Amino acid sequence: MPSSKISDVARHAGVSPSTVSYVLSGKRSISAATRARVEQAIRELNYEPHAGARSLRAGKTDVIALVDPLYDWSSEAIDKPYMLGHMPYVYGVVDAARRQGWNVILITGGGGSAAIEKVVGSKMVDGLILMEVQVNDERLKLIEELAVPGVALGMPVEPTEVPFVDLDFEGAGRLCVEHLVGLGHRHIGLLAPPPGTFEKHLSYAHRLWRSVESTLNEAGLPFHGLPVETSIEGAQVALDALFEEEPGLSALIVNGEGMIDLLMPELQRRGKDVPADLSVVVIGWSGLTKHIVPPLTHVNVPALEMARTAVELLARGGAAKLLPATLVVGGTVAPNR
Repeated sequence: MPSSKISDVARHAGVSPSTVSYVLSGKRSISAATRARVEQAIRELNYEPHAGARSLRAGKTDVIALVDPLYDWSSEAIDKPYMLGHMPYVYGVVDAARRQGWNVILITGGGGSAAIEKVVGSKMVDGLILMEVQVNDERLKLIEELAVPGVALGMPVEPTEVPFVDLDFEGAGRLCVEHLVGLGHRHIGLLAPPPGTFEKHLSYAHRLWRSVESTLNEAGLPFHGLPVETSIEGAQVALDALFEEEPGLSALIVNGEGMIDLLMPELQRRGKDVPADLSVVVIGWSGLTKHIVPPLTHVNVPALEMARTAVELLARGGAAKLLPATLVVGGTVAPNR
């Protein structure tokens, strides 16, 4: 008899497949009654998560693959800010894998389905960790079909049986907006990740954008935002556009630790004092922003913790993990004048 699928459980419980996924992963709050129905359906159908979501307990090669597309906007130079922010994830995976006794191979070249099929077919690796997760990532479906252990370093929007670990970027955006609004700011701009992240439909970029926009709308405030190339020219173009759209802009939410080193000198050049003239909140890995003066008000993206957790999920299994966002108050935010 064929094994049950997540869609079978959903039908049996009278819910959507995404609801079953949320019950399994714990990534969203589900009512007690709905959860009970889903759990009963799981028991009655003897449902087990797909092999692709199971842990890597009995490795044969002691090698795992880190699938990192290294998209074009990040490949021009190894010292680009984007790449600097990228490396903690790579280091975290390699360090945690070493502690498991595993070696790591890096799969680039677009990191798509063809690359995964090739490395899995060669039997070179025992499992995979995927970076740069998209809203509806075909690689996750492939991992399920190939029945190879895998973990996503990033939360897809579409339901999946492959476990993931990510920061709650929706919560991060909401925290930043609520903090600034609480200090009287009414014109808040978002400097979002580069345009390429939206063109590739990377999940975190979309989730943050929607969160900032919806939280501002709920407060009855306008949304000012645009994707920004991580370069001096990108910072200049973005600031020109935002201040042309809203001359009264009093606060910025900046996604990406690499952007802040470019942004602060540009604001100073324009005669904008932080935080007297413009408050700034950053969402990014704090390890790359500790040198900033004054200390940044920020939401830390725990890159090392996320990477190590991904390896732990691959080693021992477990539910998906969405790490909570926490706002750290520094010296770059002040009440709106």
